[in-house]
Amino acid sequence: MPVQVPEISVVLPVYNEEESLPILHRELTASLRSMDRSFEIIYVNDHSSDKSLEVLLELQKEDSEAVVVQFPCNFGQTPAMAAGFEVSQGKIILTLDADLQNDPADIPKLVERLEQGWDLVVGWRKKREDGFVLRRLPSKIANRMIAGITGADIHDTGCTLKAYRRELLDNLPIYAEQHRFLPALAVASGARISEMVVNHRARRFGVSKYGIGRAFRVFLDLFNIKMLATFLRNPLLYFATLALPFGLIAAIVFVLWVSGAWEPNTAWFVMALFVQSTVFFVLLGLLAELVIRISGLHHAKSFDPMSMHRNQ
Repeated sequence: MPVQVPEISVVLPVYNEEESLPILHRELTASLRSMDRSFEIIYVNDHSSDKSLEVLLELQKEDSEAVVVQFPCNFGQTPAMAAGFEVSQGKIILTLDADLQNDPADIPKLVERLEQGWDLVVGWRKKREDGFVLRRLPSKIANRMIAGITGADIHDTGCTLKAYRRELLDNLPIYAEQHRFLPALAVASGARISEMVVNHRARRFGVSKYGIGRAFRVFLDLFNIKMLATFLRNPLLYFATLALPFGLIAAIVFVLWVSGAWEPNTAWFVMALFVQSTVFFVLLGLLAELVIRISGLHHAKSFDPMSMHRNQ
């Protein structure tokens, strides 16, 4: 008898959430079963130091829809997301945190909105149950910066609760701290994005795994995403921008040579060097433009070693 491929996959990165997991799993299964559709719940255990793995394996014994992915060491939330996407089978993929702050009851509404013709539906924690100084204020500033720099006018890019079409995720790269920038990358690829207000709950167990200290990494990733988004939209313009300084230096050397301010042989050598660099970047831009127009947006994914437990 062939194994049924689930319609919906839910991906959850897990790190030290042993107390939250049984409650979360009950809420998730109740919400998903209310939709009367096949599903799987993929827990990616990011090498938790508590008993999260034991709890997850016990949940899997009790529930055939549970899938457990175990990392051999702690890689972080973004690789955990990427691993979950890799092993997922559903045409619709949802993500949420495992700390009970995202509400699984919002899942049917996100799926309904996605199926109205959107490629990505982003949750908006309009009323956040977090501290203002360390969580809400930095989040507001970051969201405005992301919107201004990338053009993705999303109120809450940091909200993990999102619904994706598989076709979109198959064409988006995800690495470093960039899971929160997927809406910006989606905008660059021409995806249709919607936003929906979702419920946000106060943390019940443990402490937050994310502090203000990660702001610098996020800041660097933001500019990385901006460059990547620019490249995807117009690679020729991207490489032409890189070629511009070399072209300007070549022009300055030419003026110095014509005016007699620089010895001819030296001027010719330096000018030829920078002209070659300019032509090189322009040709790279033309080649990239050709590849993207012919092949579309295809990005290779690579993941760190992991073990997976799936019920047969």
